[in-house]
Amino acid sequence: MKNYLALPLSALALVLLGGCGGDSGADVASDPAGTPSAAPSASPTTAEDPVMLTHPTGADDVVLSIETGGGFVPVEYAFTNQPTVLLSGDGRLFRQGETRQQTRLIPMTVTTLDEAQVQEILRLAEDAGLLGTPPDYTDTSGPQISDAPTTSVVLSAGGETWRHDAYDLGQDDEQAARAALGDFIVAVTALADGLEAEDFAPTELAAYVMPTGLDRDVEPWPSDEVSLADIDGCQVVPAQGLLDPLGEAPLTTMFRQDGAVYSVSAAAVLPGDRPCS
Repeated sequence: MKNYLALPLSALALVLLGGCGGDSGADVASDPAGTPSAAPSASPTTAEDPVMLTHPTGADDVVLSIETGGGFVPVEYAFTNQPTVLLSGDGRLFRQGETRQQTRLIPMTVTTLDEAQVQEILRLAEDAGLLGTPPDYTDTSGPQISDAPTTSVVLSAGGETWRHDAYDLGQDDEQAARAALGDFIVAVTALADGLEAEDFAPTELAAYVMPTGLDRDVEPWPSDEVSLADIDGCQVVPAQGLLDPLGEAPLTTMFRQDGAVYSVSAAAVLPGDRPCS
């Protein structure tokens, strides 16, 4: 299996040292009193820095989103799915938290990048050819797998947005476009892995509620502020009091409120989201 490895490129500074005359390469002058004084040294010059890549800067703007979803999965699983990486315009980097199993709410972490780190990610995208018209990502190397997930990479820079969708993207892809997309994802993931992050506490959740006749693995609904009977499908609700119960509940868990039993799945409302629209 192919191992992805991305090596970020660094600019090399060229230092030009000035000097004149003498075997030693240094020019020493004397004042009228005979006190030697060093001649002013030439100021070093450096290679021109790379042009900064512009990008959206709003807290609700999305600079980068990497998400894998779709395929033949239960609606509860699809609804709780979140981006594996999401970079907002103000430099916040969101990632899925660690869980032992799929739960009713996927926990998210967040860390804040400085502009140099944002530029590093955009340079990785530029080097991978992703800041431009998406190529054809169709896999022609062999038989197609039905109901596989699609990996989507969305990038916004320079006043434009590009979406790259690759069906059934794998680490053993040999086609150039698919391999470049996979390499970029691995490089960004490696960069994010080296950063300290904290748990993200959203203020709102998008909740998907369905009445059910199932009466096993039932827990009491933990919020008095959210009436499940009043939710028809999807609705944005306050997150207070729901993060731990939903984040710890496996997909088999149901919730009881006022004698009725419901299937409840939720997703943190992240920058750029338009939940339940």
